[in-house]
Amino acid sequence: LGLFLNAAPSDYQKKYLSEINYGVDRSKLNELLDLYYQEYGHNIYLINNSGQVIAHNSQSMIGTAKNLNELSQFNTLAQTLNKQQSAYEIQHQGETFLVNARYLPNTDWYLLVDTSATQATASLREAFYLNMFICLLASLSIFGLTHLAISRYEWRIKQKFSDMSASDTLTGLANRYTFDILIGHILANAKRTQTPVSLVLIDMDLMKSAVLEHGNIAIQNMIQQVGATIKGSIRASDVGCRWTEDKFLITLNNCLPEKATSIAQKLTQSIQHTLALYPVTASMQLSISAGVSEYHINDTVETLIERTERALVHAQSQTHHKVMYIQAPYYTPTYMTRRLNNKNGDIKAVQMQA
Repeated sequence: LGLFLNAAPSDYQKKYLSEINYGVDRSKLNELLDLYYQEYGHNIYLINNSGQVIAHNSQSMIGTAKNLNELSQFNTLAQTLNKQQSAYEIQHQGETFLVNARYLPNTDWYLLVDTSATQATASLREAFYLNMFICLLASLSIFGLTHLAISRYEWRIKQKFSDMSASDTLTGLANRYTFDILIGHILANAKRTQTPVSLVLIDMDLMKSAVLEHGNIAIQNMIQQVGATIKGSIRASDVGCRWTEDKFLITLNNCLPEKATSIAQKLTQSIQHTLALYPVTASMQLSISAGVSEYHINDTVETLIERTERALVHAQSQTHHKVMYIQAPYYTPTYMTRRLNNKNGDIKAVQMQA
């Protein structure tokens, strides 16, 4: 601050006084107040008891001494200063100023700090705008995340309902509604490309009596495993469908009847092996039968399925675990008219008239 002391003060007669003279470098004090102004933007005045400005942050006042009455913005303030801390609001040149006055008893000075209301509220406005921006950003983020979560949830629900509407919930195979759509496309493609398509209808005999004896939950677990066995045994190009409670309909694309009958036999054996793992089947005479038929160019969906069902009925009339193939009652190429034989006698080919 540029303080200086006179440790041996004397009067004009060279007599020592008991007091110590001290002083402050006004220019240094003004520079310090100017630094404060640059940092915080507040004007600072140090005023003595007679109203004279001792120090100020303005460069125009450095080295000069003005009276408070000479400052137009403080004309009315000079008459109201007291030794109590006070706050004033004054108008000057159409602008509002906020003044804080404090008495400094050690120096018998007054400290005045003034700032324009616009400048005082600027930081508040900046903080307000910043907070508004942060709130807006947070709101948009929350809205976006919520929208994303809801959209994802809706998509999963739609996907779930789509899967439920397209597939059997118990086995994961296609349901009848989906099969009715797919079979039309499959047969139309077979007719256009002249490729063979075979149909296999598998039935788990005595299933209704098994439900009554062992309960629905146990039988549902068995059906679920049968569906998994079928799903794991057919190709991706084939379509497996849960046709009724205990019947499964399978399309074998680009598959001749000989091959289709062999696949049907293997499927019945796999299903029988799967069901044998359940203790409840020990007391059941559960049998697996299958009917096989091949698509003919003159077939419709109805005639093809009806012929496959007739093949299944004939298989069920035989000994358990039979696979029966029925030819179409039309003129067919040579590869379609061959009878199928099996050394064990459990695969038969029967030609029936419509």
